[in-house]
Amino acid sequence: MSARNLGPPLVIAAAMGFAAAAIALSAPIAHQRWTDVALHGFGVVAIAIGARIWSRASRPRIGALIVLTGSAFHLGDLRAVETEPWFAIGFCLAYLWTAVLAHLALALPNGRVGSTGARALVVVSYAGAVGTQVARYLIDSPVPPWWWNHNPGPNTAMAVAGSATYVVVTAATLAVVVRRWVSATSLRRRHGAAQWGMVLLLGTGGICTASVAASGASSGTRTGSLFVACALLVGAVPLAMAARRLHLELACARAARTVLDRSGAHQPVMLQRALADAVGDPTLVLHYADRGGSFVDVHGAPVTPGPSPGRAATRVHRDGALVAVVEHDETLVEQRRVVDVVLDIAGLAIGNAAATRQIPDAAFAERHRIQRDLHDGPQQQLFGAMLLLDMARSGSIPVDGALHRAHQLIGQAVAALRELTQGIYPETLVEHGLAAAVAQLGALSPIPVVADIPVDRWSPDVELTAYFLVTEAVANVYKHASASAVVVTVREDDGTLVLEVRDDGAGGNGEPRALRLRAASVGGSVAVSSQSGRGTTVSARLPIGAPCGS
Repeated sequence: MSARNLGPPLVIAAAMGFAAAAIALSAPIAHQRWTDVALHGFGVVAIAIGARIWSRASRPRIGALIVLTGSAFHLGDLRAVETEPWFAIGFCLAYLWTAVLAHLALALPNGRVGSTGARALVVVSYAGAVGTQVARYLIDSPVPPWWWNHNPGPNTAMAVAGSATYVVVTAATLAVVVRRWVSATSLRRRHGAAQWGMVLLLGTGGICTASVAASGASSGTRTGSLFVACALLVGAVPLAMAARRLHLELACARAARTVLDRSGAHQPVMLQRALADAVGDPTLVLHYADRGGSFVDVHGAPVTPGPSPGRAATRVHRDGALVAVVEHDETLVEQRRVVDVVLDIAGLAIGNAAATRQIPDAAFAERHRIQRDLHDGPQQQLFGAMLLLDMARSGSIPVDGALHRAHQLIGQAVAALRELTQGIYPETLVEHGLAAAVAQLGALSPIPVVADIPVDRWSPDVELTAYFLVTEAVANVYKHASASAVVVTVREDDGTLVLEVRDDGAGGNGEPRALRLRAASVGGSVAVSSQSGRGTTVSARLPIGAPCGS
């Protein structure tokens, strides 16, 4: 274990040791009421809670401040020592722990105090907590031994001044917290609701306790009000931690469900929107990394990722390579589990989207068409099954339910792939050739298709290309041309398969880029002749070898 890792355990052990020693020193006079024993336990419990939070790397500063609060609380036990300077130290630092609480409230939720005004208020808190007690020690000349309800002395002007100072500082701290709540983003409000609510509750309780002390109430009443305030603190911190944990668990589940259920989440714009919805941050921006080390946004425009104040950036890796950078509200840094779940789920989609964006060759349109056919069918189902199995393996969801649902998704994917492969390479084309496949297409077409195609066979790539040229051209006719019939002819001409699709529609159509790219995939070409009112003729020439035979 490194020296850095040894630091927190040593500090926590020292804090517990000091608390035990202070309790032992004050034990002879701290036994009159059950509240005395309970107050002794407050500091120890606070140290234990702080140690638990400190051990979590996401919020070490908050845990350290809670440990310091518990330790400082036991400084007041030194007032039970009848010799100087221990009594003086204990008396002057008896309420240092209240300043640490103010520091803690202003440092929530990430451990950083933030603005210059808030840092100044922290300084005032420490100065007020210690300065008023020093002045009281010098002016009132208290006599040991002294504890919370033992020999409290008269309610002097300095005692009232100390309580009033606490009320003013606490009210100012609550004002800062409320202002932060009002100006915070909706994401920050949701994430910090439990913690800020705890601060308001405890701050109000502390003001009430200080007001009781300033009013000159009996020592028993003052001790009882202090006990209630400490009990609220001990109970509220674990409740806030539990509420935050529940919030994170629900957020993780919601994030996973949002990305899994979002149709089209493999497309850059849709993926960015799905990620933003999943983590509850509408300002989230997704940047893709290309092979040259630069970045583009979801629309393909060059960008330079660089988070501004209040923003953070998370790097996304796939198979060891940087594929994207996600810029988001810095609040998400404190919700590391939610971000990890979302990016783990979206990692495959980000990699696929980035790879798709980088395809430069003439086959891009064809691959894009296949991806379009796959992404909301078998790919979504297999993707969902994979994630269910990963979540089951990590213990996020029950194994039995995950296996049952994954089995269903895989079965659906197999069925969808079977249908899709038949659409990509129809069984009739494989078994009987181009003529039979086009005849079957004509039988299913919403407009008459007249075909003049020899029964010869050609290489599979030429037949498949010719078939899809026919299907796309016929589809364009009944979508756009308002024709009454389509004529398809296929013939050989000097080592070239010549294909024509003619219609008697409105005409005026341009050359569909998809047809040209499809023909180019086998070294062919496409030409379109179209005049308004005279129909359209799509001509394709595909290089072939010798026919494969009938």
